[in-house]
Amino acid sequence: LYQSELNRQRGLLTQFRDKYSDVTMEEWLKWLILATDSFIVKRLSTQKKSVVAGYHWFEDWGRDSLISLPGLTLVTGRFEDAKEILLTFKQYCQRGIIPNRFPDHAGDKPEYNTVDATLWYFNAVLQFLKYTGDFDFVREHLWDTLRSVVEHHIQGTLYNIHVDQDGLVAHGPQLTWMDAMIETRVVTPRDGKAVEIQALWYNALKIMQLLATFFNQRDDAKKYAILSEKAIESFREKFWHTQKGYLFDVVYDNVRDPSLRPNQIIAASLDFSMLDKEKCARVVEVVWKNLFGVYGLRTLSTDDPRYIGKYLGDWAHRNKAYHNGTVWAWLLGPFVTAFLKVRNFEEQWRSFAFQNFLQPIFRDAMFRAGLGTISEIFDGDAPHESKGCISQAWSVAEPLRAYVEDVMLMRPAYEKEVFSVLRS
Repeated sequence: LYQSELNRQRGLLTQFRDKYSDVTMEEWLKWLILATDSFIVKRLSTQKKSVVAGYHWFEDWGRDSLISLPGLTLVTGRFEDAKEILLTFKQYCQRGIIPNRFPDHAGDKPEYNTVDATLWYFNAVLQFLKYTGDFDFVREHLWDTLRSVVEHHIQGTLYNIHVDQDGLVAHGPQLTWMDAMIETRVVTPRDGKAVEIQALWYNALKIMQLLATFFNQRDDAKKYAILSEKAIESFREKFWHTQKGYLFDVVYDNVRDPSLRPNQIIAASLDFSMLDKEKCARVVEVVWKNLFGVYGLRTLSTDDPRYIGKYLGDWAHRNKAYHNGTVWAWLLGPFVTAFLKVRNFEEQWRSFAFQNFLQPIFRDAMFRAGLGTISEIFDGDAPHESKGCISQAWSVAEPLRAYVEDVMLMRPAYEKEVFSVLRS
């Protein structure tokens, strides 16, 4: 059994080496590839693969699983696992919502208190297509579910998630990834329209337009195009902070939250962005100068009076710090993608991004807590001590994806073909 497992792990490294023959297999990269394997598990309730969000206390969470899917399964060439993960979450889609988390005990019901996990599902489908070109799988197994999700959002669904008259998605205070609670109080309330939710919604609509076009569903394609145009018009009108030159974090009726948080980097990094290149560049610059914390992005600017630089103390104090200054490693993925996108992936900037943004986490942080893997979070204040789970799926997956796709410029095999659908 021991020898069999060693051989299996060697096989994972060999598969990666064969797939990316131009990439030097340094020790940190070998550790990282093996770390991706540790999160892919089999869920008994579906008899299909799922993703454990982190060790030692997380279950499989929808948001974490779907953000992690490209780095864990697509970059590493595990396309069948990617299919199973997509089917696992499709199976439990309820009223247009993908589960926020699965329970740890058989028979317990999944929890659906999320607005973004569902929208990350669309992005995962797009990334799957970019790597596999398997439109047939999407058409046969996912298309009807994707259409149903959009309709449920338009009509209104669980937790008052609904598309408002302005074409943007409104939601409650504790449904985004910044969801920490102290007893019954939401630590970072973001009710209204959070910036990354609108970015993901627009991205989802454009993906649906792409799919409908490919499937020759002309009426659907036109419908999704109209919805996306309405969303982008409202977003550009309501979310740009003209005085400070970045995006508001949340818009609620006529109130706009100017808190400088990293959520806006999602709007700059997605394949279908509502920002023009100039505003993308401005967002990247502001986030870099104000939120970069060596091993990831801080969740709040250090000059904000609510900023907490150390994640320590009792449960309440740690939850208060969780999204008010704590550094999250997974955010390096979208940050590096957006950083290089606005610089046209030029070689000098790819080298710069690796040395300054990814090398510290690959060559240092991987050996500070969980050996050969990456922690969930780090202190906002130097020396940025490792905190939270010692091994977190999206902390491993997103930096690895950004390294392969954006720094090494090993782009998905079917990327150009997939995007040509909307240009034809």
